[in-house]
Amino acid sequence: MTGDVVLFRGSLTAQAASRAVWSALVFSLALVLLASLPMNAAQAAVIKSGSRSSGAVALTFDDGWGVGACASIARTLRAHDAKGTFFVNGNNLRLQPAKWRRILKGMPVGNHTRSHKNLKLESSRVVTKQIRENEALHERILGRPMLKVLRPPYGAHDRRVRHLAGQLGYKHTVLWNVDTFDWKASSTVASIVSRATDARPGSIILMHCGPRATAKALPAIIRHYKARGIELVGLGRLLGPSGT
Repeated sequence: MTGDVVLFRGSLTAQAASRAVWSALVFSLALVLLASLPMNAAQAAVIKSGSRSSGAVALTFDDGWGVGACASIARTLRAHDAKGTFFVNGNNLRLQPAKWRRILKGMPVGNHTRSHKNLKLESSRVVTKQIRENEALHERILGRPMLKVLRPPYGAHDRRVRHLAGQLGYKHTVLWNVDTFDWKASSTVASIVSRATDARPGSIILMHCGPRATAKALPAIIRHYKARGIELVGLGRLLGPSGT
């Protein structure tokens, strides 16, 4: 009986030792895997505004579902020697490529995905495809590279989305600190002007390339900032070398 007890205790001791070894191996493997993952620097870092010292603001225009309004916006910007950054979905761009080439000539463009999907709800494969295909469409149609900045549809992003964008060479996930809410049916020219002019130097202002009220509001917005000596620049200029 005593021998059996010793053997039993020895068996328990061996099992405990085996578990300890396996735990150590699993822990070591976890450390290796964690070390192999990209650090935050590899992600497309979130940015909502530039530096106050820039003396400038960035007007940004999303989507592109109203070609007429977008053309009016671009004409107004050029007439006032101002810049706006356009985030046009690839599916809109490919419908009228010749018109979009004229509209976006000389204007900075960023990535807003091909078909305006909520990237947080999509698989990693779809997220990557949405970003890649939109970039390829823009470069083929416009004949120039886009800014390596991602504006996720609905502003929806998470660490996974930012990591995938970073893996594709994107430096920033660009959001905004001023929202004009011009996409709302209740928005008016006056309400858009009021919100768009409630900004400080360094602000990134969200508007949309589609609502006619936005196009009508733009001249007053431009006059407001020019009267105060604040430049209207593209995102690449506002963010500096890290934003191109």
